[in-house]
Amino acid sequence: MKKIALSIVVISTLVTAGEFRYGHGTFSMEGGFIGLNGSINTDIDTYSLSERHSSIGGSDFFYGYDFTWMDSKTLKQAQSSYNNLAGEGDRYIPVPLNGGNNNRLNIPSIDYRLQGLDANINLGYDFLHKGEGDFLGLSLLIGASIPWIDNSSNSSDGGSIGGDVEDYYEDSKTEILTYKIGPSISFEKNIISDKLSLYGLATYAYQTGNMKNDYAKFDGTVNGTYQEYNIGLNYRPFTKNYKLGWFTLSPRIYASLGYKYSKWDVDDILINLSGAKVDSTIAEEMKTNFSMDSSVGYFGLGYSF
Repeated sequence: MKKIALSIVVISTLVTAGEFRYGHGTFSMEGGFIGLNGSINTDIDTYSLSERHSSIGGSDFFYGYDFTWMDSKTLKQAQSSYNNLAGEGDRYIPVPLNGGNNNRLNIPSIDYRLQGLDANINLGYDFLHKGEGDFLGLSLLIGASIPWIDNSSNSSDGGSIGGDVEDYYEDSKTEILTYKIGPSISFEKNIISDKLSLYGLATYAYQTGNMKNDYAKFDGTVNGTYQEYNIGLNYRPFTKNYKLGWFTLSPRIYASLGYKYSKWDVDDILINLSGAKVDSTIAEEMKTNFSMDSSVGYFGLGYSF
């Protein structure tokens, strides 16, 4: 992770524009893990180095980038969802509890925490470009997401586990590495002279990669789609140009205030952390779609030359 952080810093120093953003909002996760039938959500913090739109050599071609570190609070899965599943699961849970004949498994709540890096680069062309803060462009997004989900049982919340079943509940980590590619459309429009502008970006991309959990003995390819919608206000208090001989410098210090929504959907996946020995035929029937999404409000400070 130190190498990744260093790479981001190096990249940010090689480009002519950049913005640091802090965001806070809500993260939610649904499906994919056995028993996770409903959505669970928690707070999330994001830290970003980004540049929405920077012209290349004064032309209509532009680049943009966004490197975001995510860190969620603990997501707590209500034990009721697992215990409802266990009510139906007597047919495939073969472990008698406390030496008895009852196979009923009363499962404790499960805690999850998401951390990771989301990195995107946009390369595009402005079909309409009337100057700084006034453009409409289409670009190609190329990116990678490297999140991981730490999960652990919380038997103090009322789950009753007997015998050897306690050994099934171990802390584990689900590691995800995906790549994405797809089109983006972006715009910016001055609304008060050239100092205050409204901007927006929308992306829809194909995403593929690998998901792994050693405890659940899952290691496989996952495919899905990635969406991002970003809208905000950009304030540039200083917009003066300075002519130095043959060169003209246009330093800008600006602030942004915005909202970003992103979502990743994956089809037909099942990761078993329940401790139940699920028959392969039943497991195939229990596969569900898996999704993660975040809604974040953010504030940023940036520069350009």
